[in-house]
Amino acid sequence: GRVRGFAVDRERLRGLVFQGDPRVLRSREIQKDSDLFLGVIVDCSGSMAAGDSMEKAKLFGVLLAEATKGMGNIETRFWGCTDQVIYEAGNANRCAVTSLEANGGNNDSAALWHAAQVAFRSRRRAKLLVMISDGAPTECTAESLKTLVNELTRRHNVACAQIAVRPLDEVCFPHYVEITEGELESAVRKFG
Repeated sequence: GRVRGFAVDRERLRGLVFQGDPRVLRSREIQKDSDLFLGVIVDCSGSMAAGDSMEKAKLFGVLLAEATKGMGNIETRFWGCTDQVIYEAGNANRCAVTSLEANGGNNDSAALWHAAQVAFRSRRRAKLLVMISDGAPTECTAESLKTLVNELTRRHNVACAQIAVRPLDEVCFPHYVEITEGELESAVRKFG
């Protein structure tokens, strides 16, 4: 006997008619409950200044911020990274991705590890780390990045994905989307 649900319990209809008992439903209503930590790392190396790579990265970062803004069940954090510095770029409600600038080298492994440490401290059950980059690490090897991604995925149950703003020479993430000229809309759909 429930007030909310999908299936009517015919045996309880008599109670509704004669006693005014509204508990005539029996199947529970399904509610989706997400509990997600979303960490977004933007590569700020000098190679991102080529073409419109940095603009694509900023647009995709803002898109993720707007998509998760105001959602209490998703904790979103943003960072920018070079080989020397990891920049705090806010959260979904106060996103500062647009203020990031491209300069220096990059250490994608260090930035991903930093984001993973923040994700581990989060009380959210599901964890997703997204790296937006051109896929060309300079201060770490592609092999070290692959190893870290595998470690996070297998041992720590953290999903890792990459948004590549240029075609990749070497794939380091099991889930990735390449944003090529004029295909931002299809890349957004594919990422979703």
